Amino acid sequence: MKRSPILVLLTLSVPAAAAPPAWTVIPAQSRVGFAGTHAGTAFTGSFGQWNAAIRFDPADLGHSSVTVQFATATAKTGDTFRDSALGQEEWFDPTHFPRATFATRTITAAGPNRYVADGVLTIKGKALPVKLPFQLQVNGAAARMEGSTTVDRIAFGLGAKSDPNAQWVSRPIKLTIQVAARR
Repeated sequence: MKRSPILVLLTLSVPAAAAPPAWTVIPAQSRVGFAGTHAGTAFTGSFGQWNAAIRFDPADLGHSSVTVQFATATAKTGDTFRDSALGQEEWFDPTHFPRATFATRTITAAGPNRYVADGVLTIKGKALPVKLPFQLQVNGAAARMEGSTTVDRIAFGLGAKSDPNAQWVSRPIKLTIQVAARR
């Protein structure tokens, strides 16, 4: 089949869409944390090991994406009792579920330097939708992101057998993310 010279010319003049740039997390300046209450006392914790695949361009949100994997065995609060419980089958169960994952479906603008990542958080094999509002400052090849959201630990099966009524550990758990990255 012979191609029209005009069609060939139009095809050559339309540039292929480039993927948004990849960003590399700077671990020493980044943190994924969580917070709640235990026996009426506030606690905070964080994941010691995690990684992120970030493709982000504020001018191309339709092709931007983020996938974060957390090593569940590295969840720590600094309290020996709580930390030993987090590694048990009732909580993160890292033997059977070594990773938790957050993967975006869409990222939308919510104002100047503000966005919402609509994604799926998977913990212990349970995948649930999560919206993560965040702020982002891009300065050349460097970026700083901060965001937080709240999840229901029971929905993910965390402590669902031993504390289903949240008598000991709060049902809402706040997740906080602080990321420094470079292109």
